[in-house]
Amino acid sequence: MEIAQEVKIPWANSKEDFMLRITDGEWIITKNNELKHLGDSELESDYDVKNSILLYGLALHHTSDWLRLFCEEHHPEVDFDKEFETDKLGVFGRYQEKYDHDYEDWFAQKKYDRLKEELAKIGYRLPWK
Repeated sequence: MEIAQEVKIPWANSKEDFMLRITDGEWIITKNNELKHLGDSELESDYDVKNSILLYGLALHHTSDWLRLFCEEHHPEVDFDKEFETDKLGVFGRYQEKYDHDYEDWFAQKKYDRLKEELAKIGYRLPWK
């Protein structure tokens, strides 16, 4: 069994710091094993890329997917689409009026776990246990 390569994350000082910065979208691993999120204006061609992965809730273009998943788990009695009028802008604001920011730690942990799983699939691991 091949040992997973550890990615480098020089832009985060700790696991907790890293977890706060995980966002949906494309993540790349550069030739020197640095893990980097590609921002809106960046392209893979801007870097010497060794691998890439996509991180998202249910679909890359749905901004409220993580909130939907959280609500299903923690507020199963709520009809998410009806209660928070997901066909209109302001879903997060309506959710926060009712439940405040109770989802933030859950989001961070779920995104961390998903990123960790995706990295493992291609033979990499995060530097924290």
